[in-house]
Amino acid sequence: MRWTAYFVVASSSLLCVLMLLFARTPATTPVAVFGIVFGVVWFAYMLLAPKFSSRRQFRGMPTAQSPITMAISDAGIAVHTLHADSKVAWSAYVGWGESKSVFVIMPQPRIYIAIPKRAFTDEQLGEFREMLRRNIGKK
Repeated sequence: MRWTAYFVVASSSLLCVLMLLFARTPATTPVAVFGIVFGVVWFAYMLLAPKFSSRRQFRGMPTAQSPITMAISDAGIAVHTLHADSKVAWSAYVGWGESKSVFVIMPQPRIYIAIPKRAFTDEQLGEFREMLRRNIGKK
């Protein structure tokens, strides 16, 4: 659905540019300009809205701003915060990934939990990576 919307807006904006270049008349110029401006504004909104939305959600969520402690074992991951405690078995996770600065573990394909690498010592990084491979499988 999302890629379809991108394609439609991009195609419409391109059509407006072509209309300005090759079929310019006093009647088509305002329509073409509006189409181009709308396309630019729409793409800017689609790129920036998630960033501002996530910041607003983070500021309004006390649980996200309190310290989080994780205890990782062969049984799973135990999470402790000021507001809640939870234990999740490894079998609840469907995948994991790693970047330069974070590990992500996924309880569902499009939902993830980010764990910053700065929370680990060098030795713990290797141990955690191996535990992910052993309990969740491939990245």
